[in-house]
Amino acid sequence: MKKKVTLILMVFLMFVVSSCGYRRDIPRDQGQQQRPQVDENRPDRLTKSEKDAVEENINGYNLEDDLRMTEMTEEEENRIGFLTQQEKMEFIKNLESKSMNTVLEEFNTMLPETITNEVQYFKQPITYDYLLITAEGGTVINENPTDGDISIGETENLDKLALLQRVEGGEFQGSNIWYRVAFESNGELRDGYIHSSLGTPRSFQFDKMQDAINELNQQLVEGELHFISNYKNENGTPPQEGDAAVDEYGYRVYHSAPAYITADINSDYRYVPDGMLVRILDEQEDFYHVDIPTFGGEFFVPKQFIDPEVTLSQLNHVVVIDRTQQNQASFEVGEGGLNLISYTLSTTGIPGDFSFETTLGMFKAIVKRDRFEYLQNGTQEIAGYAPFAIRFTGGAYIHGVPVAYEEEDGEKVDPGFIEYLHTIGTFPRSNMCVRNFTSHAEFLYNWMDIENGAVIVIE
Repeated sequence: MKKKVTLILMVFLMFVVSSCGYRRDIPRDQGQQQRPQVDENRPDRLTKSEKDAVEENINGYNLEDDLRMTEMTEEEENRIGFLTQQEKMEFIKNLESKSMNTVLEEFNTMLPETITNEVQYFKQPITYDYLLITAEGGTVINENPTDGDISIGETENLDKLALLQRVEGGEFQGSNIWYRVAFESNGELRDGYIHSSLGTPRSFQFDKMQDAINELNQQLVEGELHFISNYKNENGTPPQEGDAAVDEYGYRVYHSAPAYITADINSDYRYVPDGMLVRILDEQEDFYHVDIPTFGGEFFVPKQFIDPEVTLSQLNHVVVIDRTQQNQASFEVGEGGLNLISYTLSTTGIPGDFSFETTLGMFKAIVKRDRFEYLQNGTQEIAGYAPFAIRFTGGAYIHGVPVAYEEEDGEKVDPGFIEYLHTIGTFPRSNMCVRNFTSHAEFLYNWMDIENGAVIVIE
């Protein structure tokens, strides 16, 4: 390679590793409250706290860092273009093999036959298989995977290129593994090679997504599901041992209910988060005996944490979030199977001193809000807002790019929506929430059937 590439792992990856052994205080609680009054005339049955919701800081990292990285990337000249899935499929029809390369793997993810392509969202396109560039600085795309070959393009940190093959080539950085990628340059579709040490492959795991939806659908065949209701601990403060903010399974104390092994508050328990779907089997005095599909077992939950009148009885719309691949897809559920409505990149939560992972499991789509405000870390000061939000557990939403208020003459001013962050779809960077491009968050906001909708988080 003519250009030497210096490999420096991204700073936020170091934070990921260092933050795994954290202990954090839970947010200050207002104590046990009475069961909220419900407005029966509202189909979404918002509680008072929901109507006036202001959330914790939804950003795991400083939003300014994301905006700065985005601005620096957009200032680069001669940027290469990224392919759509349709462009990739057309391109590979005429793709020639190169005899000097041994192909180890083809990246050709397809929709399962039982999923119909009915995509309605086309902004911010991405291919089903892509290479996330993880090297700092410019990364060279070579004509062939051998040292000294001609450079035919450059990418920037956190770019996503259409991924074609994994091949053997010349040795670099102690490895002879390369990725063949496709891109657009000066109006022409081209292919080239990037060394495997400079990026990581990502894919849409449609098979896993389908399995998760089928599992939830099977649960609904057996009968309606309820869900845990303890947003902001409004139905009671869960018991807690010690000062850890999560239990041994990674589930958060705040916004949760205790799930006891027996119908006894002195028995062992674990936390089951707000919004998680459960099945009521029977009741024993002050407890509902429930099956929790996400946990794969039966537990006893105090009655104040489940509203027996609000259920999920059928599934029309579902969003599946893949926190490993940092992408997501939305599906319409019909008698003939699943329709793929959208697929895009997303950013999930990172564990840290002031942030939490996005919780795994099956959740009810609880409420839609055109925007909600969030606080600055460690204060009661409102820092900004997130647009086009769908809440599915605790204070966690699927939402658009956060907007920090600006200040003019001592007043907070809304600078307007932000469509894009270069960090979306790379690595976890939020606080529990699932960050989307704003145009996709708006699409979901308008599309989601909140009464018959669900959100599933997989890995």
